[in-house]
Amino acid sequence: MSRDQSPRISIVMRSFTDAAVIGGTLEALARQTVRDFELWNFDSSSTDGTLDIIRGHNDDERILLNDSRSYNPGRVLNEAVARSRGETVVFINSDATPADERWLERLVAPFSDPTVGATFGRQVARPDARSLFVKDTERAFGDGRVSSTWAHFFSMANSAVRRELAVAMPFETRIQYSEDIEWSYRLRRAGHRIEYVPAAVAAHSHNYTLAQSLRRHRGEGTADAWIFRDGELRQSFLGYCLLPFGMEVLRDLGWAVQNRSADAVLHSVPLRAVQKWGRWQGFRQARRAC
Repeated sequence: MSRDQSPRISIVMRSFTDAAVIGGTLEALARQTVRDFELWNFDSSSTDGTLDIIRGHNDDERILLNDSRSYNPGRVLNEAVARSRGETVVFINSDATPADERWLERLVAPFSDPTVGATFGRQVARPDARSLFVKDTERAFGDGRVSSTWAHFFSMANSAVRRELAVAMPFETRIQYSEDIEWSYRLRRAGHRIEYVPAAVAAHSHNYTLAQSLRRHRGEGTADAWIFRDGELRQSFLGYCLLPFGMEVLRDLGWAVQNRSADAVLHSVPLRAVQKWGRWQGFRQARRAC
């Protein structure tokens, strides 16, 4: 592709200390059946060799660095949209590895319908994922039936958007978590369709420790208070924290029996306790601050 020729698709990849997996993701992009794309890498100044791997797959002019200490996801995403040239912007995390060479083709196919403003693909857990993270990933994605009943669901880790919409509706910079949920919820409320594409599969999961889970869910609870400030979610301790905790543990135990997983049985109560308590802490504190 010449420098003056605009690609149909811009792929934006964010990364931070992902040397163990980013090579596989970049190699998967190189094998895609759709070739009319440019790649932009936004790295949070990794020091583990991630940058060396990126430089082996992309030109320096499309590799941008940011400071992990002041990282703001909305700001980075807005910069990515501003710099990219494709009519469709695809977002793929460096640790979300496409499963096959038709991933990109499938992810962007729904844009033939002008009412579709964004798409997101299926995520499957990596082979080393702990049992409950496997269960959670499949429940959230799978065939999409479960998440379709939630107030809203979307994931930027494996997604695509119309560039014109991302320009007209910038990503929110006042939140540090769930920027993809906030943006896509706003998009949907503006009347644009969001299409789930279960055939566009990427392997993506994290084995969060309890401390990491607590921190992440506290941040997501803070974001919930911002995103769903019109009362779309239950706001009491019972409805937002306690009942979801009990229901999740029951689902975990049922899954553990079905899959004969002792790890799921042992992991369920401590994991769900820190997740739901952390989320409630963030949600409650953010509501009080409003």
